Amino acid sequence: MKLRVFFIFVFSVSGCRAASVFLDPGPAHSVLRVRRDNSGWLEELQMGDLKRECLEEKCSYEEAREVFEHTEATDEFWRTYTRKKTPVAEVCVSGPCLNGGSCSSQGSSFTCFCLPNFSGLTCELERSSVLDTCLLQNGGCEHFCDEDEEGRRLKCSCADGYFLHDDGRNCVAKEAIACGMVPVLLGGNKAEQDPRARIVGGEDCPKGECPWQVLLVYKGKGFCGGVIFKPFWILTASHCIEDTEVQFLKVVAGEHNTAVSEGTEQLISVSQILMHEGYVKRTADNDIALLKLSSPVIFSAFAVPACLPTRSLAERELWAVSEHTVSGWGRRAENGPTSNVLRRLKVPRIWTQQCEEQSGVKLTANMFCAGYIEGRQDSCKGDSGGPLVTQYHRTTFLLGIVSWGRGCARPGNYGIYTRVSNFLPWIHNHTRALNAPQENQNMTLNAPSGNQKVTLNTPPGNHSVTLNANQNMTLNAPPGNHSVTLNAPPGNHSVTLNAPPGNHSVTLNAP
Repeated sequence: MKLRVFFIFVFSVSGCRAASVFLDPGPAHSVLRVRRDNSGWLEELQMGDLKRECLEEKCSYEEAREVFEHTEATDEFWRTYTRKKTPVAEVCVSGPCLNGGSCSSQGSSFTCFCLPNFSGLTCELERSSVLDTCLLQNGGCEHFCDEDEEGRRLKCSCADGYFLHDDGRNCVAKEAIACGMVPVLLGGNKAEQDPRARIVGGEDCPKGECPWQVLLVYKGKGFCGGVIFKPFWILTASHCIEDTEVQFLKVVAGEHNTAVSEGTEQLISVSQILMHEGYVKRTADNDIALLKLSSPVIFSAFAVPACLPTRSLAERELWAVSEHTVSGWGRRAENGPTSNVLRRLKVPRIWTQQCEEQSGVKLTANMFCAGYIEGRQDSCKGDSGGPLVTQYHRTTFLLGIVSWGRGCARPGNYGIYTRVSNFLPWIHNHTRALNAPQENQNMTLNAPSGNQKVTLNTPPGNHSVTLNANQNMTLNAPPGNHSVTLNAPPGNHSVTLNAPPGNHSVTLNAP
């Protein structure tokens, strides 16, 4: 028996020595090929570490991750493993993991395994890596995303009249009325649409839904539009006021139907005209101007400033919005009459190259096109100087000013607008340098009828204010002598004077 065994052993060894060590590619592939029929949930998992860690004992997600090395494969295994092997403890029954995270019990505690974009104890935090750049969703900021030279998000900030919420992203209005708001919609009091007048292919703007729009009046006749920027400042087009004399120029805020008095109008004289120094009449380049008012616009539901964007917000976010809104009292047709009722039109922005090729016009870097190549819808004569605005989240920003075009709504032509984002330094520098006068003031505020809240921020000096309306007024003034007279009809009246030491007089003449 021993001899037989020895013989077989020797024969086997000699046989092995005679055989080739290598196989042809076909047989070798059949030997090495891994079966993929997936007949069992762990059939493909042949690793000893996995069996020891997760099958013979209870493993954690991190231990499984060490075996698989890749998150996607680990997540796929973990979903099956927890379903088949791990009982759900009571602590996980309540579903403590948010944003799609999965819960794993660990005795009386639990661990949340979050989806890639979330973190935190219960996956409640969106990972900062997702929004660490202003190039992605504006960095998560409601208004402005401030960035470094490489485009990385540093912090969020807000338009004038807003402060940054504690969440570091959203913006909260400091007062009841702030730029870019539409108060009549916030209160749910959407005005009925007046069917009597129509824009070229557009619609009437219901009363209060275009509150930043003003009408320019010269020698008693309306002729152009404008945009409320600050209480003392209106933005418009240079070509509107290049031949006007300031003493005959007025602004109407809160206007809607020019044929009737609606009680919301504020007629204010213009004290100074500031045309852009680079305005070229022949090409309409730099077609922008500022009007300084002799008394401030009183903000109300029907008189609200539009917000100015930052240049980065305009170019990165606002241009990407599909439709923008232009408004005015211009002609309803190229040779037709002007409209009594304020109108608005939604238009898409057109790329400069496309506009030049299709329209045969030459644009400067300070212009952009918007409208429809087939015509039928456009701004028209009388709309010049008015706003093209864009709603972003909950706030409306000024993107353009109606400048020029070939006719009105002609096929093959677009409307041309001044690119406001190119003039932000010019606007801010001039309005800061020429803010409300520093000399002594005597102002009469003839506010629209109704209960209004007025906040008056005055510079140093002696100020005398007379208010004729039902008003709640706040006067924020630096050192000086201040006199406030309130002549009001029956009603509830409140005057608050916030001022440092000085001589202050408040007179209330009311029933």
